Amino acid sequence: MIKAVLIEKLLRSCKEIDTIYVLIRAKKGKDATTRLHDLLDEFLFHRAHEENPKGIHKVVPIIGDMELPGLGLCDEDRKTLTSKVTIIINGAATVKFDEKLSVSTGINVRGTKEMLKLAKECRNLKAFTHVSTAFSNTHVKHIEERFYEPPMSVEALEAVSQLDEELLEKILPSLLGKYPNTYCFTKAIAEEAVRRYGEGMPICIVRPSIVVSTYEEPVRGWTDSVYGPTGLIIGIGTGVIRTMYMELDKVADMVPVDLTVNAILASAWYTAKHFKENQTSNIPIYNYVSGPQNPITWGNFIELNRKHGMDKPTTKAVWYYGLNPTNNYYVFLFYNFFLHFIPALLVDMYCALTSRRRVMLQLYNKVMKTTKILFYFSTQEWRFTDNNVREMWHSLSGPDRAVFPFGIGEMSWDYMTETFLLGIRVYLVKDDVSTLPEARKKWNRLYYMHQFLRITAMSVVLYLGYLFVPMVSWLILG
Repeated sequence: MIKAVLIEKLLRSCKEIDTIYVLIRAKKGKDATTRLHDLLDEFLFHRAHEENPKGIHKVVPIIGDMELPGLGLCDEDRKTLTSKVTIIINGAATVKFDEKLSVSTGINVRGTKEMLKLAKECRNLKAFTHVSTAFSNTHVKHIEERFYEPPMSVEALEAVSQLDEELLEKILPSLLGKYPNTYCFTKAIAEEAVRRYGEGMPICIVRPSIVVSTYEEPVRGWTDSVYGPTGLIIGIGTGVIRTMYMELDKVADMVPVDLTVNAILASAWYTAKHFKENQTSNIPIYNYVSGPQNPITWGNFIELNRKHGMDKPTTKAVWYYGLNPTNNYYVFLFYNFFLHFIPALLVDMYCALTSRRRVMLQLYNKVMKTTKILFYFSTQEWRFTDNNVREMWHSLSGPDRAVFPFGIGEMSWDYMTETFLLGIRVYLVKDDVSTLPEARKKWNRLYYMHQFLRITAMSVVLYLGYLFVPMVSWLILG
């Protein structure tokens, strides 16, 4: 998501750039060039094409792979990059929290190491920005803008990742230790790679927190990711998710992707401006987070989504809104059984009797797998320091702030959640805003069905209680 918005922003707002080289690999039967052209044809780039029609010709695909030695570059492409590149933004990463350690290591750590080696060969390098994550050091409750001791060395992880996959799975919990998943674990070690192999270079690290849809540019609400809070809100808005394990009073640290991209671009400019030729250490780190300046709790975030979601429902809803969050894991398991498992089982039984495809239990297994990954972040809270980000923001001129806004303190969460929901509806659920009248009619029908079943269930419970209490009294009193 960051990569696409970053390229779009460069095309639209940095028209003087000569060439944008994009390291890309073949995937899912598509060659690298086709993948890049498909990306540039997406709706996200329409505004950039209108404002800078010739810009698309500046985007040049470089066939490579972060997991391969030397990034999988051919000699000719490597010579081109080392002679022409002045700015490198290393945003390539696998963001799957439950990715295999071997894959996470290959992309997040070895890929970063190889990118740093390439950067050292670039004769005209002015800045290198490494995009990390604010959650690379979750074992620390107060995360400052500095390096922390990694869980293991880069070389040790590279060696361990070569072990048999089955053995790796067995020892993974002990390897991760206090780290919640392979993503946070490998991103922490990738920062160590930057510290070791980036010394003496004009380099910095940007640590965004949970990245969500665009706030304003180039269009409101654009996203292509279902990870994190996005998947949760889709589930809640369609009536699929009825309960969630979370601490409603904990801060949900999230940042819009367009503001994040602006901060990344500003960091490259700031690094190039302030780097000294004889500098050998003190690599600057920027915690791009919302908590210190503009915090929002999970409770407020859910409530704002409920407010805007009720007004803008989707035709893809399968049931009416009814989230029951809890901070007690055993209560969550109870809710999950009766609000998720039992309804899914009944629907699948009906489908079996009517010779239809049974999908609900399978769907809920996937949903729960996704939400369980979020449990760690929805039940804990971290305190961040973002002094470097504030200093960088204040160093921008007025015109630059207007073109590259990333002042998180000025963002409206009410506007952001409305934007967030619209984006999810249009770009992920694929439900155009023109269907709103139809969606509201369906929403009303689901509401009356929900109320009817609720009253019926309460009546059954009261009737059973009416029968049960006299029976128990008779047994006790004889």
